[in-house]
Amino acid sequence: MTIIESARALLIDPRDRVLLMKLAFNTGRTCWLTPGGSLNPGETFEAALRREILEETGLALDEPGHWVWTSPKRIMRDGRPLDTLARVYIQRVPHFAAAPTALTRAEREMFRELRWWSIEEIARSRETFIPRALALLLAALLDGPWPAAPIQIVP
Repeated sequence: MTIIESARALLIDPRDRVLLMKLAFNTGRTCWLTPGGSLNPGETFEAALRREILEETGLALDEPGHWVWTSPKRIMRDGRPLDTLARVYIQRVPHFAAAPTALTRAEREMFRELRWWSIEEIARSRETFIPRALALLLAALLDGPWPAAPIQIVP
């Protein structure tokens, strides 16, 4: 079975807020998740991350940051199971006005907005976040040193 690999970013501003993007699905469901996306054939996780962040937020990253989480997940697509594997990287960035620069047609149809969120706002919100425990996971990263090796999280 093919595994769809992706790279995602926890971009943290000077006020400890994380940049998230809101997507809407054809089911009417919406969710907030970290920017990033699938690797192109032959692309490394790090190169995909830099490309995706530029396309989705307008920020040109000099480096991918620190790999903190691995998130394997099985999803259903067209009635068939599909395994995915995301690597999530973290880094501190200056606050900036994030705006997409090069979304695909499918991404434009799903994209709703980009927003900086504090841990407290995420914890109080009734919105759906991916990963579901984002506030707790993010608090652990901001309260202590980043893990030496990536940890596996549940999406």
